[in-house]
Amino acid sequence: MASARDEVFPLAKATAIKPEEEFARSYVDRLILEKLTEMEAAVKLGELADKLSAQGVGLATVRALLASNPERFAYFERKWIPASRLAGQGRPFSEAIRIVLERFGGPMPIELLELELDRIRADQQAPSDTAVRRFLERDSQFVVSNDGKALLAKWGFVAEDESVERGLALNDVTPEELASVQKKLAKANFRSDEGIQAAVEMAAPIRLKLLGAAAWVNLNSSDPKSVRMYDSREFLAAAAATPGYVLAPDGVIYPESETKKWIGTAVRVADKLAPSIELEESAPIEVKKEDAERLAQRVRSNDASTTAAKLLEEFYEITPVNKTYPDDLTNVMAALKGATGIQWVGGDRFRKSTDIPEYIQEVPEPFYFPVSTAVDEEGELVDVELTDEGLSSTLRKLLMHPLAEDVLDEDPQPALKQIPETVRLVLKSIHRELGTFPLCQLPTGYLDPDPRIQELVVIDPNGRELQVWINAEARLMYNWIDWWYEQPIESGAVFTLRKTPRPNVLEFEWLDQPDPVVYISSQRMEELRQIGADSEGKSTLELLMQVFGHWPKGADYLTLLAEINVVRRSTRRLIASLLSSYLCFYQRSGSPVWHFDAKKVEQGFDKAKRKFVKK
Repeated sequence: MASARDEVFPLAKATAIKPEEEFARSYVDRLILEKLTEMEAAVKLGELADKLSAQGVGLATVRALLASNPERFAYFERKWIPASRLAGQGRPFSEAIRIVLERFGGPMPIELLELELDRIRADQQAPSDTAVRRFLERDSQFVVSNDGKALLAKWGFVAEDESVERGLALNDVTPEELASVQKKLAKANFRSDEGIQAAVEMAAPIRLKLLGAAAWVNLNSSDPKSVRMYDSREFLAAAAATPGYVLAPDGVIYPESETKKWIGTAVRVADKLAPSIELEESAPIEVKKEDAERLAQRVRSNDASTTAAKLLEEFYEITPVNKTYPDDLTNVMAALKGATGIQWVGGDRFRKSTDIPEYIQEVPEPFYFPVSTAVDEEGELVDVELTDEGLSSTLRKLLMHPLAEDVLDEDPQPALKQIPETVRLVLKSIHRELGTFPLCQLPTGYLDPDPRIQELVVIDPNGRELQVWINAEARLMYNWIDWWYEQPIESGAVFTLRKTPRPNVLEFEWLDQPDPVVYISSQRMEELRQIGADSEGKSTLELLMQVFGHWPKGADYLTLLAEINVVRRSTRRLIASLLSSYLCFYQRSGSPVWHFDAKKVEQGFDKAKRKFVKK
């Protein structure tokens, strides 16, 4: 049997991660460590992942985080154990407790601490459960919280009769920080456990040491002869037990609701770490007929989509860190694509065939363009489209601009040589109203073209997920409406989509500034809707002139296109053609802005453009 002093080394190469990512993975490391301690050891990581699945932590995340943090986890005698178990062996009892708590990184249930101490001191007589608790209560370097968890006293504000300046300095709290939190806690009562917990609720998120500093100054009089009311251990015992709050790895108490966002970040960190983890070579799996049916049944039993990656984890304990993973994933997906009753919905996602929404099967009616039949005094159609030759070179280029194109009004774009990770996108009013988004704004190749119907999972910075559907034939995304209506800007709101290592999973984020070209204020939207309400029987040319009334100094083509489409659905070529062929519209030399001259309306259509009218 190997000795506890045998060398235990990490299984992952070093990968740089950001401080906020380190913070998030440290929190999830604690969750993993808690379950690992309950289990004593993990041979099959799937069993450990099962205990964490309800919190959104899967096998791939568990495996990557275990293998990349030797301070907390050790691979010993072909199983995973807490690294503190090896580090604590042969140490004095108090030092073993300190090591376990230090590496746990937060309040630890006393019953778990007792189990771990039994394992560390397996060759010695273990103290009874009550003896461990008494030891924690007696030793000044430890604290037992009011909800029965063990902490290190140094996590809280530790001071007695020092001067304010020295007490703050010893705990790394500045006078400015203290003054700021004192204003926030002016009505706080630190004389009871309930008062301390109420102060947490008032101030969170707040650094625990800073909260303790406020309590210390509040409770202790400046009179050297007065009784010192602040007890650092009692304060920490109450504050750390505040229901609905969690002491995070950075020493800050946060609302527990924040933890979902940390878990989402840690999962993305694990995806980043996975390629650096080296595991043994093996042959790809072979999915037998009976196995394929079990996989398909798992998909059919799920109300949500199921990923082939998840099935590989559940059935085979295979994750992206396995060298055969690409072949394994291909084999599983091939088996699922041949199964009955389920449908491939993009990436590695599969669903019950009956779960595809009906409303995504077609283009919504408001996107279709009305046919104008208005004629002039000579019986010629007023609203006509010109061929490219009849348009200015500037307008020909703008016709291909992503903000000019829209559903049912786009031309195929060549794929870029290098697909960007992040794309900047602009929301127009009609898509906000219908909960859709046009694929024409995304670079060709940014999303896989197959299959025709796809499901995306979009994640915002707070960790919220949204199921978005794609119809590649209709060239539309559907089901955005909940998030669109959280955005007060009706036209011109800007957001980004960023690829993740997981297929068909994208990160979403609103940007602060709207797009300056297609932004329309709420007041202007009401004006345009009124023009639209009165548009019956009018040509698009007349409506365009009305829109120009708001722009005495001229407007950009894309701005005019966005506004006229609030009034009446109009193609990009029709608006470009009207600007190019009616003499009342003009551009000054070298300027991209279009102007309207009401005095020239009677001059009508430029007859030199008649030969370019599309038949």
